[in-house]
Amino acid sequence: MLDRCPHRDISLSGGTVRDGSLICPGHFWRFDLSDGRRTDLPTEAATVYPTRIVDGWVEALLPPAVPHQSMRAWLLQQAAERSADMPDHAPTPPEIGQTVDVKGVDTNYHDEGSGAPVVLIHGSGPGVSAWANWRLTLPALAQEFRVLAPDLLGFGYTRRKPSDRYDMAAWTDHLVGFLDAMELGSVSLVGNSFGGALALNLATFHPERVDRLVLMGSVGAAFPLTSGLDAVWGFEPSLPAMRSLLNVFAHDRSLVDDDLALLRLDAATRPGVHEAYARMFPVPRQQHIDAMTVDEELVRRIPVPTLIVHGRDDRVIPLTTSLRLHELIDDSQLHVFGRCGHWVQIERADEFNRLLCDFLA
Repeated sequence: MLDRCPHRDISLSGGTVRDGSLICPGHFWRFDLSDGRRTDLPTEAATVYPTRIVDGWVEALLPPAVPHQSMRAWLLQQAAERSADMPDHAPTPPEIGQTVDVKGVDTNYHDEGSGAPVVLIHGSGPGVSAWANWRLTLPALAQEFRVLAPDLLGFGYTRRKPSDRYDMAAWTDHLVGFLDAMELGSVSLVGNSFGGALALNLATFHPERVDRLVLMGSVGAAFPLTSGLDAVWGFEPSLPAMRSLLNVFAHDRSLVDDDLALLRLDAATRPGVHEAYARMFPVPRQQHIDAMTVDEELVRRIPVPTLIVHGRDDRVIPLTTSLRLHELIDDSQLHVFGRCGHWVQIERADEFNRLLCDFLA
C-alpha cells in the first residue's frame, strides 16, 4: 500500500488491518495482505470518497449530512408513502353499518329489507356487535321484513364515552331512544341472552312498542350464576381465553378454530372496547343476573305472542330460564334444539331462521 497509495508519506497511512486486508484510512482502499492485490473493486468495495490533505491530516470530502429526522416524523413519512400506494378507500368492516344519533350517542346499526319492522338485540359477549351476533339472521329475515340491528350502548361500533353508565335502565333507555330516532312505533323484538332481558323490559314497561316477542337463550328469569356466564362476563383478553370461551358458547366444537378466536379477540381489544366491557359486569356477578330478572307478575301480563328458543346444551344460560318464561307467558311457545349450545342462531341457523320467519309472519 505504501508504494501505491498517494498517502504513503502521511503517518496515518499506516493503515488498518481487518479480515486479512490492509485499509487506507484516507481513501479506504483495501489491499489483500497475501498478494498486495487491491480488493476494493466496485462490486466489492464500500463507497470511496475523494480526499484532501489539511495540516497534515487526510480529510474525506463527504456529501452533506442528511438532516436528523425524529422517529415520529419517519413513521408519518412511511405511512404517507404507503397510503399513496393504497386504494383511496380501505374496505369498510362489515360490522359497521349506518349511524344515527340516539340522545347524543352516535349509534351504529344495520337496516336491511322492507316490510314490517323487526329489531334484533344482541347478547353481551366480549367483542360482540349486532353484525357478529346476527350476521346469519339479517339476510334471511330481510327477504320478508325490514330488519334493524343496533349496537347497544357500550358495544360494537356505537360511540362510547367515559361518562356512560351501564345498567339495565341505561340500556333500555338507549333501545327506546333508538326506536324513536328511527321513527318506529311498534316492532317485533328478537332478543338474544342479555338482549332477551332488554326485550322483556320493553315488553313489560313499554308494551305499546312491541308487536311480537322472540327470546333466545334469554336472561329474564331468576337463576344462579353459571360457570359459563362467569367466564363470559369475566373475560380477560388472550387468544387461549377467547378460544376457551368460544368452546363454552358452541356445542358443536367444529365451529370453533383459531381464526374465529383471533377475529373475536381483535374485536374485543379494539381501543376502548375491553375497558368499557370490564365496567359492565364486575364481581359479584350474581347481582347483574338479579338486575336483569323481570318481576314474574309483570312477565305474566305480557299480552303479545311470544316465541321462546333455547339450546338444550347451553352452558351460559340454563334451559330452566326458558322453561320458566314459557310457564309465565300465557301466549308463548317453546322450541328447544338438541345438541345445541348458546349459539342457536349460528349452530342451527337455517332451522332458527325458518322458525323465526314463520312466527313473525
